[in-house]
Amino acid sequence: MRWTASGAAFLLLAAALPAAADDRPLICFGNEPSWSVDLTQRGVARFSMPDQGSAEFWGDFTRIEPLHEAVWRGRPAQGSGADLVVFLRDGDCSDGMSDTVYPVSARASLPGGRFLVGCCRVPVAAGAMSGSAAASSAATGLEGPVWRLESLAGQDASALANAQPPLSVRFHAGRVEGFSGCNRFAGGYKLESSRIKLGPLAGTMMACGEPAMSLENAFRSLLSGGLTYAIVDGRLTLTSDSGAAAGLREAPAPSLGGVTWEVTGYNNGRQAVVSPKLGTTLSFTFADGNVSGRAGCNTFRAPYTVDGNRVAIGPAMTTRKHCPEEGVMEQEREFLAALEATKIWTVRDDLLDMHFADGETRALTARPQ
Repeated sequence: MRWTASGAAFLLLAAALPAAADDRPLICFGNEPSWSVDLTQRGVARFSMPDQGSAEFWGDFTRIEPLHEAVWRGRPAQGSGADLVVFLRDGDCSDGMSDTVYPVSARASLPGGRFLVGCCRVPVAAGAMSGSAAASSAATGLEGPVWRLESLAGQDASALANAQPPLSVRFHAGRVEGFSGCNRFAGGYKLESSRIKLGPLAGTMMACGEPAMSLENAFRSLLSGGLTYAIVDGRLTLTSDSGAAAGLREAPAPSLGGVTWEVTGYNNGRQAVVSPKLGTTLSFTFADGNVSGRAGCNTFRAPYTVDGNRVAIGPAMTTRKHCPEEGVMEQEREFLAALEATKIWTVRDDLLDMHFADGETRALTARPQ
C-alpha cells in the first residue's frame, strides 16, 4: 500500500493524540479527502481512506508543558520514510462540516513543507470497549465501504439507477458522509448492535431539478433518525423506525481505467481552473499504459504509470492539425500542460479530480462521457 504525504501526516498526527489528551482513546478524521484513524491501541495508529485501504504507523511523543502541546515524531511501521512532526493541543476544534465541537486539534508539518490541520473525537463508550468488542464492531461489514443506493421506499428505481453521480453513503469511525442526489452531507452516528443512531447532518445547499430533489428529500428523510441495518449477500438494508427501507450495495473501488473522461475544468497555468471553450471537447481514456484522447483540436497520446492515488503522465504527443478558431490552440497547450503536471487523482461520486504535486492545487476535473 502506498500513501500520499497528506494521508501519512494525518495518520501520524492521530498516533500522538493519546498523549495530548490524557491518554483517552481517540478517533481522528478529516474531509476533502475523507480519512479516519482508529486509536484504540496505545502507540499504534491505523489510518484508512475509502480508496486506499489502511496502514499502521508507530511513533513517540514529548510534551511541551508551557505551550500545552505534545510534539510527535514517527515513521511507517513497514518500509522507510522521512519523519513527520506533529503538534497536538487540547481545545475546541471544528470540522467545518457541522456544528459539533471536538476536543482535540492538531497541526502537522510534512517533510515537504506542507502544513495540515485536523480534529479528533472521543469514541462512544471508548473506555468500556475492549479490543474484541472493537474488532466485532469492525467485523459487521457496515463500516468502511461506500454503499451505493439501489432502492428507496416510494422512489422510482429507474431514477435511482440513472442518477449521476449515484446516491451513496459511507459509515466509518463514527462519521457518516455521502451524496444524496443534489448535495453532499456529513455528520455523526453511533452503533448499538444492529441499530444506527444518526446525529444532525450538515452539507452543501444547492438546488437541483427533478428527480434529483425528490430522491434527495426521501434519502435525507430516511437518514434523519434511528435505523436498523442488515447485510445479506453483500447487500445492505437500512430500515427507519417508520418502516421505510433502502437497499444499497458496496460500490466498486475507484479506477482511472475503463472510462472515457470528459474534462469539465482544467488549470490554465495562471492559478485558475476554467471550463473548455464552447464547441470543443477535451477528453481522455487510460488503457494499456497510455492515456489518449482529444485536446480540443488534435488528438493526443501519452504514457502513464499509476501507484495508488499517484499518477505520472507524459510526455504527450499530438497530431499536427492547426485550428484557426480563437483560443483553441492556446487551450490545447494549457490542457496538455495541466495533464502532464498531474500527480494525484481521486474519484468520488463518479467524478474525477486531479491535482498537482502539492495535493491542493487542482489540475483537472472530469466526468464520465
